[in-house]
Amino acid sequence: MIVKDAKLRSVKEICAEFTSQFDKLFIDLRSGLSAREDSRAFGAMIEKRLIDNWESICETIGSIPEPNPGRRTIYDFASKVDGTFFGFDVKTKDLDTTSYSDGGVCAVGNLLKFLANDRAVFVVVEFGHNKAKEGTELRDLEYIRVAPFHLLPENTYRIENLGTGQVRLNYTINQIFEEVDWSRDLNKFFDIFTEIAIKHYERVGRDALKRVEAIKKFRAHGYMKFAF
Repeated sequence: MIVKDAKLRSVKEICAEFTSQFDKLFIDLRSGLSAREDSRAFGAMIEKRLIDNWESICETIGSIPEPNPGRRTIYDFASKVDGTFFGFDVKTKDLDTTSYSDGGVCAVGNLLKFLANDRAVFVVVEFGHNKAKEGTELRDLEYIRVAPFHLLPENTYRIENLGTGQVRLNYTINQIFEEVDWSRDLNKFFDIFTEIAIKHYERVGRDALKRVEAIKKFRAHGYMKFAF
């Protein structure tokens, strides 16, 4: 185990250390030697390798691995680093321009609870992959990007009207990595994100009232014609 000095590492330093460990763990995928046959299988392989090596990764950088969270959390892997809880959301991004990716993250409420109530750091780990040179059905790993969600550029965030509001990303982490604001504090993020959330819910509320009126009109006219 590598022993760190008493000075607490910055979030940027911590992300860089995890990035270095991920790069080492998946170095063989850069050559195409371990490419998988399709995007789904490639993602499953990434997750399996991380599960098998998570404890050793955390030990190497001097952090404490947390138990596998299961499927009901906003993160896939977790570790306590210098006393702070880090949750890692692993995303495999198919770089084929014909493939659809909705950029989904998690529900608005779950994100705010994790950041505000737990005072934790939510980190997106993006594995960009593309068709391998050896064959059209094989995959090569193109890049690994690690960035805290609360430090992403403001125009990256959006909320869509799914359930209580679903957080999504407008861009891949790779596209905006050079714009990550490593100096932003959590309160500044809350200033940005809550404004986006308020505007979203205000719009949803107006839309909901219009739909209520449309249904009332539908009833009043004997269910003859319906339109939102």
